[in-house]
Amino acid sequence: MKYINENSNRGIVNLFADFLIKEINKTINYDSVIEVTDCGKFFVVNGMTTSDKILDIIKVRESFVETYKSLMTKFGYETVNIIDLIMYNRDLTKKTEYTFDFYHSSRPLYHRNLILDIVENPQPKFNSVFYNRRLEYELDYSEDDTTNLEYYTYAPLNISSEFPHGYSLGMGRQELYYSEYISNQLLDVLLTDKLTFKYSSIKVDDDNQIDINANTVFPKKDIISMTLDVFDFDMLVFNDMIKDYDIMEDITKPFDNKPWLIRDKIKDLILF
Repeated sequence: MKYINENSNRGIVNLFADFLIKEINKTINYDSVIEVTDCGKFFVVNGMTTSDKILDIIKVRESFVETYKSLMTKFGYETVNIIDLIMYNRDLTKKTEYTFDFYHSSRPLYHRNLILDIVENPQPKFNSVFYNRRLEYELDYSEDDTTNLEYYTYAPLNISSEFPHGYSLGMGRQELYYSEYISNQLLDVLLTDKLTFKYSSIKVDDDNQIDINANTVFPKKDIISMTLDVFDFDMLVFNDMIKDYDIMEDITKPFDNKPWLIRDKIKDLILF
């Protein structure tokens, strides 16, 4: 997963996308997908939601600017114009399968080298970092010091939010969290540094049609069978476990403890 730097233009649009999701879901968890695009001093807000309650986008903007005042001031967004294109009371089609990569680290969404670089050797002006056998930085266009970077690109003129930011739990976010919950426990058992987990809500004979790929000595079919035996894939129970989690912390506190990063099933994960 790409690490989004909170203190950047990309950080702001992703924060605002999640802020809008929280506003829509203040009382009920609606299915929503929101995309925010920074077009240079004005934001285009696009998306759909099952909610029929129209947001007062001016009030939401003012609340967001006040909440993140220092960040918005730093980037010159004390006053930002918004084009609101959100469509309400719409039926959203949910995906049945998602595929994610996870790493053996304190936060499996991110490779340990990425976490180490961000914590101990942060680049001054960057938007995001992605690990693909190397650290790939997206830099702010004003950044000239690239001495310590193996690979980098510069940010485009228009920057948009991206998954999972701006996505409600029911539109793939809960599947991401649940997949990380499982993988966080599997990685130790499989004795591997990385695994690719395909979440599936499709069932055959009451078994979710998941897939797990990892460089390990254990047979793939045994890994999948064990996972299906130990984890129930009950999203209602899982959502109750994470109900108090603030999705804004996906960006503001990405490396902090998360309620789903527990190892409550590891004693039951046994392979021979």
